[in-house]
Amino acid sequence: MNIIYYNAHPKGFVWEWHQPHTISELISAGHQVEYLNPVSTLGRLGTAAEYSQILLDKIKQRPLCDLFFATATYDTLLPEVVDEIKKLGIPTVNLSCDELSHPFRVKKLAPHFDLNWIPNPESASLFESWGANWIAMPWAANPNIFKPVKAKEKLTVGFIGTCYGARARNLAILAREQIPVDVYGKSPEKLYSGNKINNPILTALDNFPESIQRTIYSFSTPTTRRCLQGVLKRALLELFNPPIEKTIQNNAHCINYLPSPPFEKLAESFNRMAISLGSIELSSTYVLKNPVYFIRLREFEVPMSGGVHLTYRHPKLIEYFKEDKEMLFYQDIEEMLDKINFYLAPERAHLRQTIRENARNRALSEHTWMHRFKQIGTRLSLSF
Repeated sequence: MNIIYYNAHPKGFVWEWHQPHTISELISAGHQVEYLNPVSTLGRLGTAAEYSQILLDKIKQRPLCDLFFATATYDTLLPEVVDEIKKLGIPTVNLSCDELSHPFRVKKLAPHFDLNWIPNPESASLFESWGANWIAMPWAANPNIFKPVKAKEKLTVGFIGTCYGARARNLAILAREQIPVDVYGKSPEKLYSGNKINNPILTALDNFPESIQRTIYSFSTPTTRRCLQGVLKRALLELFNPPIEKTIQNNAHCINYLPSPPFEKLAESFNRMAISLGSIELSSTYVLKNPVYFIRLREFEVPMSGGVHLTYRHPKLIEYFKEDKEMLFYQDIEEMLDKINFYLAPERAHLRQTIRENARNRALSEHTWMHRFKQIGTRLSLSF
């Protein structure tokens, strides 16, 4: 199958995962994939109109295209261009990466695609209200990139990513309890230029025009309203009492900061950790009684790599992985600490190894990207 994969973005880890994840696996499965990033073509950031023209020129130059696959938003693609592509007889699919936190970015675009891939089933009613076709499927991981690697296990909890919000809170709690932690990423001081953890109101003021627009849009859906509530509550709480995440460096001797690994080294890092700590609370909603949870790529990268992953007990994750057999879950901070102390013990090495093997097997059998694309193929009569 000949696929045009459209992903308009500046450079950055948060956008570049498509290459080692979806694109690499599609190519390994025998498909021809042309990756198009119009920002790279222009050599600068541009407008949706500029990006759209680059896309149309590319499609018209190709003798054959069986699928147009995009990760588009209102500021990277014009809706009428999707219509033009469909007139050429090319099926169109859009992956909505942030439809829980920023649904307004795809609202006007989604109805023009033949199919919208949403990772969060709770967004389905929203897409239906827009008149958009959708398929709810979770993330996945490329088994050729994320695979078990022989690495000497360290009896530490590991975390890979940016240290903020619920992540910083959980790591600060572990450090307070004298649990050794390896953080693959910048320390809060380096991340925020001397401020331990940023205040969301100050961040909003620093990005005032964009923040005003986001605030207006945030009133439109239940999840975005909860995100806004989280921001306001967190800002108010910090006026009276510094949260534990702002004290993360008080026990810095328990936290070892390491360089963020490139994609090709992620699996090695996951295999080196005795336990990988996940964080799926969205934005500042972790301060609310009922946070918004967003299952991330990490929840599939770690098990595919043969890692022991611990994260919040989300109902969908329990469907994807067997609890305590393939993935570890917690309901609250107390259970998180209990699970870590139990599974981190040296005498649990055999148990951890069993979980690693089970996790890899489940991920291989149900959570590759080709499993997801085959479902798309069924919906659109495409052969994957």
